[in-house]
Amino acid sequence: MMLNFPPWSMLPPDRTIRICRFLIAALASAVLSGCAGILHRPDPMTADDVVRLVKAPTPSAEIIQRLRESRTVLPLSGSRFAKLREEGVPDDVLDYLQSAYLGAVEFDARMRYQSMYWGGWGPPHPYRAFRGPLPYWYYW
Repeated sequence: MMLNFPPWSMLPPDRTIRICRFLIAALASAVLSGCAGILHRPDPMTADDVVRLVKAPTPSAEIIQRLRESRTVLPLSGSRFAKLREEGVPDDVLDYLQSAYLGAVEFDARMRYQSMYWGGWGPPHPYRAFRGPLPYWYYW
């Protein structure tokens, strides 16, 4: 099948088709290879993993670094904090666990109750983009 190109086209039709195919292949490979560069994040740690690291002679700075790298947030109760303290978890690790949880709760509350773009209290945008009832947290 021969394509009809306008007379002002500078390239012959077969060369234009080859260039288009090359550009489409280059674009497809760039899009598909974009996911290959995503770094692997380690799995979140549990409280038992923290205790296991403490029982093995691991410094508390390394435990905190591993918690940061895995972005671990543990919602621990007061009794669980006491049990972890009894099992030998250092105070700075416990302080980090509590501050990470409080930071996650604060971030969640900020994203729920404050606008991500404008700041302040209220719905995310002055004009409601959706129809229907407001979210449950709007009425609190």
